[in-house]
Amino acid sequence: MRELSAPVRPDPVPGDPGRPPSAADRVAELERENAKLRRINKVLMDRVERSMDFQGGAFSLFQTAIVLEHKVRERTLELERALHKLEDSNRDLARAKELAETMRTRLFEAIESVSEGFALFDADDRLVLCNRKYLSYWPAVSDRIQAGIRFSELAAMVARAAAMTEPPPELWLRERLEHRHDMNGPFLNQLADGRWIQVNERRTRDGGVVGVYTDITDIKEAEARRRASEQAEKSALMLLNDQLQEEVRDRVAAEAALRLAKAEAEQANLSKTRFLAAASHDLLQPLNAARLFVSALADLEQPAQNAELVHNIDIALASVEDLLAALLDISKLDAGAVTPEVADFPLRSVLAPLATEYAAVAAERGITLSVVGSGAVVRSDMRLLRRIVQNFLSNALRYVQGGRVVVGCRRSGANVRIEVWDNGPGIPPDKIAEIFQEFRRLDTPGTKGRDRGMGLGLAIVDRVARVLGHPITVHSEVGRGSVFAVTVPRGIERRVMRPAATAAARQLGNRLAGTSVLVLDNEPAVVAGMEALLRGWACDVVSAGSGEEALALLSGMPQPPDLLIADYHLDDGALGVNEVARLRAACGRILPAVIITANRTAELAEEAKAAGCLILNKPVKPAQLRAVMSGLVG
Repeated sequence: MRELSAPVRPDPVPGDPGRPPSAADRVAELERENAKLRRINKVLMDRVERSMDFQGGAFSLFQTAIVLEHKVRERTLELERALHKLEDSNRDLARAKELAETMRTRLFEAIESVSEGFALFDADDRLVLCNRKYLSYWPAVSDRIQAGIRFSELAAMVARAAAMTEPPPELWLRERLEHRHDMNGPFLNQLADGRWIQVNERRTRDGGVVGVYTDITDIKEAEARRRASEQAEKSALMLLNDQLQEEVRDRVAAEAALRLAKAEAEQANLSKTRFLAAASHDLLQPLNAARLFVSALADLEQPAQNAELVHNIDIALASVEDLLAALLDISKLDAGAVTPEVADFPLRSVLAPLATEYAAVAAERGITLSVVGSGAVVRSDMRLLRRIVQNFLSNALRYVQGGRVVVGCRRSGANVRIEVWDNGPGIPPDKIAEIFQEFRRLDTPGTKGRDRGMGLGLAIVDRVARVLGHPITVHSEVGRGSVFAVTVPRGIERRVMRPAATAAARQLGNRLAGTSVLVLDNEPAVVAGMEALLRGWACDVVSAGSGEEALALLSGMPQPPDLLIADYHLDDGALGVNEVARLRAACGRILPAVIITANRTAELAEEAKAAGCLILNKPVKPAQLRAVMSGLVG
């Protein structure tokens, strides 16, 4: 351990002129004075006892001696008390010095014991102390690193000794001093012996600098080994790839037919997936328009019978929307691109719409449909779970002839079993596994033509159930009927205050009165539906089919609109986010904007967010659109 401190002086020698007396010297001096006074006292007493005169002088001398002895005693006592105080002070001073030396030794030992290098510099950037580990990093100059050396001198000395592998000494010295000035994060040194040192420095309260030097050679070597291993693995893979390619070339003739069949199957599957993805926009466009028209119609006053029809149409459209969305999600299951949106929700939100949707189908076929209500709360993906139950229910109605279908729930510990019972023809035991395969249909009486379906429903159920982790069970007896069931975990009930939500929705609707909206969409039906819906909310609406048309309308408006609503995919490859940017530039300010699209990818969401636009997916839910608009213009 090296430190910067005043040299420790030896204890003063008695009799040494020019040195201040120590406590021991003062005690010795007091003892000598005490002995001298005792001798004087004894001589005086002897003289008094031997001296006699005939004029009575002996008595006077005796009195004087007594007084003198009393004073001598007082002086002696004072000297003894002072001596005791000096001894106490000396002991306290010795103990304090011993404690300070102990603490100092412990501090030095602690610094020496750490595995990292340690160096402390004062406010003038001079070395105060450092440990041996620090010196071991600079063996070529360690004997010249002394307390009091400036850091700049030390760094220059290290650079001249070529103690670093790279960069060149001049560049390293410049970078090291710059880092010392800024102290921006750790500084890495690669020593000439191959070791890597990471330097972490911090300012002290008095303006000094404390530095910790950590040997990270093991980390660097592990990283180098990892890179070498990755490179070796890559080389091995490339070699293996070459070998495989050679084998493939050798076996091309024998496997040509197999490869061709596999390629055709993969192409067919890829074409199906691409078709569903590409058709999503075209499939959802008319549905989106229909939902807008129905919502606009629902806002108008209607006779009770018409209002019920409008309500049923809305429920049916919602079912179509859920069905299309589920199909689009299921098309991505093979690629693992569907992530269930798991949440807690009441089962009645799944069962009640299904009961309404299929009541007319059951009545038309002379089937008694009973959907037993349930207050259970489950944890699942509502849309995908609805798809499972919907398939069970549609299959039961398809195969039952004038019988009965019952949908109900059973609690089973921490789960809920959703069951669909029917008294149809039943399924042979050897066919139960087969019905979950694609394009597999049972030939039963009464299921001809369109009623037979395409044989995809239960295949989709099987895939969705595996994604959700919900077990599917089937119990069937030929001639008596079947029970299809799915087991779902129970969820946590959350109470919903419906009156408050209705009041809030009504308040949001009122806030849109007089709002100026520019709608940009290339589909006339969607434009007409959106106009009808927005005007039902007392909005001022202007519409355009392209960006150029929207700019022309904008130039003729007395003031910019309050809100932009644009479809993402427009004609001729134009994109809604780009057209919104053009309209904002023409207005000279950032207009609130909503982008409507059937594309549900995260990339599009990020693009819209970067453009300062909100996203709504097709088919647009009017309540959701109204809430978003109210938030933007409010």
